[in-house]
Amino acid sequence: MLRTPLLCLALLSAPCPAGAGEDLAKMYSDAAAQWLDGRPEDAAGALKYVVYRSSDQALNAAALRDLAVLFAEAGKNAEALAYLMKGEMLSPEDFHIHFEKGWNLLSLEKYQDARAAFEKALTLTADQDLSSQARFALAIAEAELGGPAAAIEDLRSVYTRYPYLLSPTAQLISANLERLKKRPHAVNFIKEALNYDQRNIQAELDLARLYEDSDFYVPAWQTYYTLSDLDPEEKFFIEKEKKLRKYVKGKIDNMLYWIRMAWPAHKDPLPVDQGPKVKVGLYADKVGVPSLVKSFSFIAAADFTLVDTRLGNIVSGRSGMQWTISYDEMNRIYEIKDSMGSTAHTTTNSVRIVPKIPGGVILIKNPDLGGARGVNRGDKEVSGELLALVREKGFWLINETSLENMVSPAAAQLADGSRLPEHLKALTVTVRTRLLRLAGLLSHESREYQLCDSSHCLPYAGLQAESSVSAAAAAETRGETLQAGAGLAPADYHRACGGFTLSGISDGGRPLARLTPFNFYAHLLKGPPEGLLCLAEDKTVSSDVYWTLLLEPRWIESRLNRSKKIGYIRAIVPLARDAAGRVKSIRVDGTAGSAVVEGDGPIAAALGAGALRSSLFSIRPIFRGKYPRFFIVRGIGTGDGDGLCVLGALGMAKARGAKYREILRHYFPLYKVSGR
Repeated sequence: MLRTPLLCLALLSAPCPAGAGEDLAKMYSDAAAQWLDGRPEDAAGALKYVVYRSSDQALNAAALRDLAVLFAEAGKNAEALAYLMKGEMLSPEDFHIHFEKGWNLLSLEKYQDARAAFEKALTLTADQDLSSQARFALAIAEAELGGPAAAIEDLRSVYTRYPYLLSPTAQLISANLERLKKRPHAVNFIKEALNYDQRNIQAELDLARLYEDSDFYVPAWQTYYTLSDLDPEEKFFIEKEKKLRKYVKGKIDNMLYWIRMAWPAHKDPLPVDQGPKVKVGLYADKVGVPSLVKSFSFIAAADFTLVDTRLGNIVSGRSGMQWTISYDEMNRIYEIKDSMGSTAHTTTNSVRIVPKIPGGVILIKNPDLGGARGVNRGDKEVSGELLALVREKGFWLINETSLENMVSPAAAQLADGSRLPEHLKALTVTVRTRLLRLAGLLSHESREYQLCDSSHCLPYAGLQAESSVSAAAAAETRGETLQAGAGLAPADYHRACGGFTLSGISDGGRPLARLTPFNFYAHLLKGPPEGLLCLAEDKTVSSDVYWTLLLEPRWIESRLNRSKKIGYIRAIVPLARDAAGRVKSIRVDGTAGSAVVEGDGPIAAALGAGALRSSLFSIRPIFRGKYPRFFIVRGIGTGDGDGLCVLGALGMAKARGAKYREILRHYFPLYKVSGR
């Protein structure tokens, strides 16, 4: 009797009958729960037992496919393949079986067999999503067999017909063109990859290298600068940026992507009697701390007074004239120069710029933030008073302004070009609520300011970001906020939910009947359903909603080895997921050890230097030899899915003609709009 279980373990093709009292369906459900709980190895053990004991073909097939996914994620391709072979015996015409066989054979460098598996998969489906995924994979195998030209032919068919793989397809076309020594064409296609997905950090890396290899030194410098902004701790990017800087002529900041303004866009003062005043820390980093400013120029749209915070009024200035405040590190003083370049005042104290007309506008120009990285250095228009607060070796810029004057430009910035009034109204109510709530919380270590202009609070480029539509929307909703009981609601937001928000609000997404390893993986192979609210009419700009990345392990290793010491990566295994499938933690298995990374921010930082769109993704290694050649990451949505979906709100206003209160009720069913 003791030999029977051992015999079952040896004979994958011959399930053992379930013993009395065994509920294998429940065991299968328990395995799914173990997977969600972050125990993929326990889940695999339970699934193996189901396969060995069950005579139910449907249950067997489901367990086999789940096992194949878990083993492929862990980089155990031979084991995955063994279960897929059994699955093929049960379901010989199953697209997914052959598709998954192809990926695992690809990682085992059995390219001929991988090609055959993908070609077989293509004969088993008329679904455009699945056939495009199979042809994309076939091209990777074809590059090893027929060469880069043959691979490009397969990739072109995906590139011209399927919008949801545009960026990674352009990336692979570029790589194959480079192999053909057609570097200028390779540069064009990698730029296309970035056009279709601005968060494709691997394409940014490839572009920097291609520019440098092609002796395009200034564009190479600009791209390495962008990378060093994304990943300030990566020494390689900083060294490349410094090395290539010698080729740059003129002022460096003006060669980058910062907004530069000649004059204030707002000539007239803004209202000052609209709600509370707040102090905003400007040029803040991702944790909400203002950058240390070495110098900046400013133009006031009204006459102004400069006030030394210890000595009082020191000098007056005229509107339309450019003044400069800078820190003299040698003498350890702060120097103020007038529009003629003459020194008007020197001090060791903080200085306030106070327009003589309340609500007057000040344009901050060319701020020198020293070595700060990851901070928008663009010119910024503000209203009210501007404080240059003395810090060691520089100063912080803090704007004291009416909170209401921030609502319109912040909403316009979120709207990203939308000019639909009801969409903007929904955003202005959300923005106003969020700003008011944050202003009342202790959100920053320093008490010198209540709000910051980075994503730590809410991105705020300045008054120049507003549009006439956002200004009208803010005026029409003035005083309106979202209320949770007697207090202000959190008023969270994200760019694109991809179908469902964190609280389960549907934007027309495709629900999963059951969350299992295979069902979740297969769900991400499909494109978005028709009618999805956050999906644009132009499907070529869909990367906020459905996205795929090909990430080389080198850069992930570099980020993790700064603190975790994992060596060379062998696999990245998702651990715990929430009920919607969002990853809560991952385990990185390397040659020097394993490390667990927890939380949306740390995971995004590890995998994509913060450029990873959301935590709703699958990831698996594709090997060459003993180590992954790249990781393929398929994901849905942008942001954490909490609160209002910005693009979904646009879809409601555009496709359904929804009014702003209807939009707010949809995303915030537990809150009410109050005010006025």
